[in-house]
Amino acid sequence: MIKNYYLDPTKLSKQIRGITVLYGVTGAIALIVISITQSTGGNANPPWLAIAAIPLLIMFVAGRSIRQRKELWERYSLTLEDGVMVQSQPNYPDTKIALSSVVGMEETKDGLYLSSSQGNRIFSIPRQLKDEDYEELQVMLKNLIAKKGENLPLAEQIGIEIDVSASKPALEPEEGASAAISEAEEGNQGPDKG
Repeated sequence: MIKNYYLDPTKLSKQIRGITVLYGVTGAIALIVISITQSTGGNANPPWLAIAAIPLLIMFVAGRSIRQRKELWERYSLTLEDGVMVQSQPNYPDTKIALSSVVGMEETKDGLYLSSSQGNRIFSIPRQLKDEDYEELQVMLKNLIAKKGENLPLAEQIGIEIDVSASKPALEPEEGASAAISEAEEGNQGPDKG
């Protein structure tokens, strides 16, 4: 079964508002600092080039940030397919993690970070997903990690059924037989055996 998750369009406006406030405040502070340094420095001529260039530069950077954020919202996807999560986002290669390799989860203000035996925080699930999708993934991952904590076989953890009746019993070694050869036996098995 394939399930796709997308970023919540209602959360984009909050992101854009945050970018606008950040760059607006930064621009205002920069203009105030320039004005103060010019007036205290004894220079009577105001720096018109800097005063004009700073707002233009800040508007350019803010516009670029908003455009990138919109592109992320339009092209981001998180796909759950056959026990593998695949994250696709613009300007980055797809990131994959097998659910069978997930050993831990950390929740932060930004979202969920998954850990595997390869390391911590190797895969992220953003909080900007739709609330119901985020909660669904969080519960699914908590259950998966809890099952692993119970030391269930891997097949049960990922939901695969194995027919035990079809498997052959393991061969039992004869009494006194061993696959390991001791050093004393090894010395007696050479070409000049005796």
